Amino acid sequence: MFYAAHDNAGPARWGVVCTCREPTQLVVAFVAHYIALGASEVCLFLDKAQADLEAILDRIPQVTYYVCDAAYWADHIGKPRPETVEYRQLMNIFDAYQRTQMDWLAHFDADEFLHADIPVTDILRAQPEEIEFAVVEPRERAFIQGIPQTGLFDGIFRQPTPALWGNAPFLFGGAQKFLRQGVLGYPHGKSFMRTGKPMVPGIHTPRRPGSHRRLKLRGWAVQRTRLLHFDGLTSLHWSGKLLRAAAAGGHKHHKREQSRDVHRAKQIIRMRKLGANLKNAWDMHEMLKCVPQDQVERLRALAVLEDYAIDPAKDIAALGLGLQVDLSRAAFDRALADQTPQVADWLAEWETLLEPAPPLRKSD
Repeated sequence: MFYAAHDNAGPARWGVVCTCREPTQLVVAFVAHYIALGASEVCLFLDKAQADLEAILDRIPQVTYYVCDAAYWADHIGKPRPETVEYRQLMNIFDAYQRTQMDWLAHFDADEFLHADIPVTDILRAQPEEIEFAVVEPRERAFIQGIPQTGLFDGIFRQPTPALWGNAPFLFGGAQKFLRQGVLGYPHGKSFMRTGKPMVPGIHTPRRPGSHRRLKLRGWAVQRTRLLHFDGLTSLHWSGKLLRAAAAGGHKHHKREQSRDVHRAKQIIRMRKLGANLKNAWDMHEMLKCVPQDQVERLRALAVLEDYAIDPAKDIAALGLGLQVDLSRAAFDRALADQTPQVADWLAEWETLLEPAPPLRKSD
């Protein structure tokens, strides 16, 4: 027989775990999207209390959530709240992996939305029994220059370039130093992890615990899916994170602790050198996040750009809760401003930067 026999015809119930501190409409969209895809469990660790969000989550049976306040951390690790978000994520993923009754568990962030060609349950059920984790490759959302964002999930998607392309200066020009395999974030994906196995879940992929370090951990790339990474739900969202990182010296973190993310350090350094103000942040967004219209078809032909669509508004309606959730760009920016005083100070000026330039007049 050409293919090995596959006798695992049992159920493949799956869930998602996420640590988040985002506006309510994004978290509700995230939950609804994964339930619509067939998730039996969405486990959320809220990085701060959000009464309006919690009231909605209480009405969705597939959701389990925890408010990660001081009492939560004292109870779970016997220490104050960890400073780094990555450490908090790791603690929460491990906790969810130990608790879950699902057959598979994935760790996705609130700005990561799975897209699949066939039911996710069928994909997971088809995995060989020896495969303990399956990596979903990412696609990073970008915009087409000159087309204003109106909806939260508008845009086009960058596919990470093949490793054999190297830095591809012939394609990316001077922007190559800000990229890793053609994307601004990460090119290496996130994992579905089979539960009940001796493994320590990770942000991207799991590892063996010390007690089982000699036991081979088997994983591979899962096909027929991709993880749509909305890195910066709006231009203000993306630029605000960059501005705050520049002000805090965030480039030192990436250089010291995550050398594979040195491209992120270079983005932050560029922002610091330009001068961390809104106009310069807008210009960086236009340079790095927007694709010239006359390049789109060529880049599609190279499979550097791809088109995908999701409909979280439809998914929210399918929950049957009668919710009216505004998924527009403008509403999200206002929610960011309500959540973060610094963003509130920026909002009025940012809206002027979003206004299209007046058409040029012909001289008399």
